[in-house]
Amino acid sequence: MMRDNIAIGLHYCAKRMSLARLRHPIDVKRLQESRLRDLMVNAAKSFGFYASWASKPFADWPIVDKALHLENFAGMNEAGLSRELAWEIAEAALKSSNGSGRYLNYTIGTSTGTSGQRGLFMISDHERRLWLASILARCLPEFPPSRHRVALLLATGNALYETSNAARRLRFEFFDLRKGLDVHVDALERYQPDILIGSPQAISTLAARQVKLPLAHVFTGGEVLDELHALQIENWFGLKPRSIYQATEGFLGVSCQHGSIHLNEDDMIFEEEPVEGQVGHFTPVITDLRRRSQAMIRYRLNDILVKRPEPCPCGCPLKALLRIDGRMDDVVRLPGRTGGRVISIMPEALRATVLDAARSIQDFRIVQHSPNHLLLCIKGDGWQLARAGLQAYFERLQVHQDVTIDIETDIREEFQHKMRRVLVKTDAG
Repeated sequence: MMRDNIAIGLHYCAKRMSLARLRHPIDVKRLQESRLRDLMVNAAKSFGFYASWASKPFADWPIVDKALHLENFAGMNEAGLSRELAWEIAEAALKSSNGSGRYLNYTIGTSTGTSGQRGLFMISDHERRLWLASILARCLPEFPPSRHRVALLLATGNALYETSNAARRLRFEFFDLRKGLDVHVDALERYQPDILIGSPQAISTLAARQVKLPLAHVFTGGEVLDELHALQIENWFGLKPRSIYQATEGFLGVSCQHGSIHLNEDDMIFEEEPVEGQVGHFTPVITDLRRRSQAMIRYRLNDILVKRPEPCPCGCPLKALLRIDGRMDDVVRLPGRTGGRVISIMPEALRATVLDAARSIQDFRIVQHSPNHLLLCIKGDGWQLARAGLQAYFERLQVHQDVTIDIETDIREEFQHKMRRVLVKTDAG
C-alpha cells in the first residue's frame, strides 16, 4: 500500500508539471510526437497485430473499431491473453460488486455495451496508478493538502477505484445503482461525501429528492450531461456539475470551469472524422500514447463530439469541446418528402427542441421504433407543446408527413442502465 501511495503521488506531481509546461497547442503537438515515436516502437514489439506495420508511417496504420479490436484481442494485449479467457474473467467479476477481475498484474473488465456490443478492457497496475494520477491532476489540483470523501454512484463497481483508496487522503465509497437509488439515500447522508461522481440521471434525482450533502465538487460521467440535468443539479447543490469524459477506452477529458470539455491530448491523440452535413461535429479516432498493456491505437469511437468554435477563456491549450452530442447510434433518420431522401437529425437538436417547447418539462425520452414512428416519453404537463415543437421542427426540415409522434406520460427510472435522451431502436438508425 505504501508503494502505491508513493507511486500515485509521484505520478500526480509529474502530471501537474507536464500540464504546466503546455502553454500552446504547439507544445501539445511536440509532446504527442515524442510519445508517439515510443508507442510505435513498443507496439510493433509487444502487439502481434501491429508487427507488420513497424516500418510504415503512422498515417498508414489501420483504423480499428470495437468489433475488430475484440476479434484480435490476443494480438492487442502484451500478455497474449485470449479473448475467451478474458471474457471468463470479466463475466465472473460482473457477478460481484467489484465489476472487474484479475489476471497476473492486470485488471480485466467489460463495458456496459451502450452501443449494443460490450467491450473488454485490460490495464496494468502501473497504468491504474497513472489513470488515478491523471484524473486527480485534471479534476482536483488542490488534492494533496486536503482529504476528500468521494461517493461513486455507478451501475457496476470497478477495481480501478481500489487504487484510489490506497492513496489514504482520498476515500472512495461505492453505491451500486443496480440496487436502485432509494436504498442508498440514508447511507449517502451518513457518509457525507464532499465529492460526488455519478450519472447525470442519478445525481439529478438526488437533487430532486433534496438529499443534503456537503459537496465541494460534482462530476458526472457515463451519460451526456444535458441542460435539464445540469440545471437541476446546480439549483439544489449550488454547484455547476463538471463532466468527466471517460469510456472503456480510457480517461478522455474533463470540463473546466467554463464548461468546455478539454480532451486529454497530452496522453492521447484525437484524430477527427467529420460528421457529414454537421459543421464542427466529428467522431474521434483515439490513440492512447501511455498505454502498453492493451493497444488503443487509431481506435474509432462512436461518440459525436462538437468542437468549441473559439478558444476557451480558461486558456488551456488542450482541444476544447462545446459538448458531447451523443452517439452515432442515436442519430435519428427520418424520410424526407421527396426523392427517397433521408434526413439525419442530431440527438442534441431533438433535446433542444423539446426543452425549448415548455419550461414545465421535468424529464423526457425520444425513442425511434421504426423509420416513420417516434415515441415521446415525458414527465410534466408540457407534452402537447413538446410534440407541437417537434412537428414544427420536422416541418422546417421537410420530413415526410407520414412520420408520427406518439406520447407516453411516464418514465421508469432504470439506474442500472445508461440513460439516453434519444434512443434509436430500429435499423433506420
